[in-house]
Amino acid sequence: MRRLLSGLFVAAAALVPVIPGVAAAAPADGVALKSHKKAVDAVAISPDGKVIASAGDDGSVLVWDGDKVTATRDGDGTAIEAIAFSPSGALIALGTMYGQVAVWDRTSNKAVFDVKGHDGRVARIAFLPDGKAFLTASWDHDLKLWDAKTGKELGKLAGHKYNVHGLVVSADGKQLFSCDAGGNVSRWDVKTRKAGTSYTPNKAECHALALSADGKTLAAGYGDGVVVFVDPATGKEQRRAKVADSVNALAFAGDGKLVVGTQAEELQIVDAAGAVTARKGHDRPITAVAADGKRTVTGSMDMTVRVWTP
Repeated sequence: MRRLLSGLFVAAAALVPVIPGVAAAAPADGVALKSHKKAVDAVAISPDGKVIASAGDDGSVLVWDGDKVTATRDGDGTAIEAIAFSPSGALIALGTMYGQVAVWDRTSNKAVFDVKGHDGRVARIAFLPDGKAFLTASWDHDLKLWDAKTGKELGKLAGHKYNVHGLVVSADGKQLFSCDAGGNVSRWDVKTRKAGTSYTPNKAECHALALSADGKTLAAGYGDGVVVFVDPATGKEQRRAKVADSVNALAFAGDGKLVVGTQAEELQIVDAAGAVTARKGHDRPITAVAADGKRTVTGSMDMTVRVWTP
């Protein structure tokens, strides 16, 4: 189970105006997708926006088209903690709580590879834009680069002294950002696999990262419920916000809005001015978030996936 620290859709209710920095609850909304038998720990939206993938403690992967499951990868019961679509949308990369790294072809329903990749939990996965390789971040303190077809390890990015929780890749694939349980954020050059700027925006555990579409803002979410927005190149703080509880996941959702999954049951939304609103739907902590500008997808310990629009 994820750390306790760490098509058919309907229109969602409008966000309720609030005083900046104070969360206010809206009526329950979003569309619930129910097929998982245990907590949902990871969600992803395909690059073309047509399907959703979800995975979690039951070890299975479900691909959703609207409210229907169109493909399933049965697991062995090992919790899947991280998931990502390849740029083509055909491949899905997975990471488990015991360090397994796998790629599944959802179009043929065949395994591409499955290897023991890390000595600790795989917390995040991100493909490079060309689709030939992807990165994993792990609680063994390392990040690794993998060949997406063969499973060959292409390199290791070592330097973190704590569990690595957050990972995000720039749109051009040249840089990546990672964060760890010591609160530290590091910027890496993907080609050289060397760390550049490192900074510590907050002293609590950093659980998640998100990079804005224009690449000018990096959001870091922390265990004390603080989200810090920084210049990704320098670490200079732009603003910060306080959400309802410990942050589990982040995603930019367009118009400067950041959607935040926390230990609270409500989805937290931070706007460009730092005001926080909340939307009800789940009845357990939100462990995973994905967004593509048109909709937001969340996974929860309540065993459901929920789709929110706009």
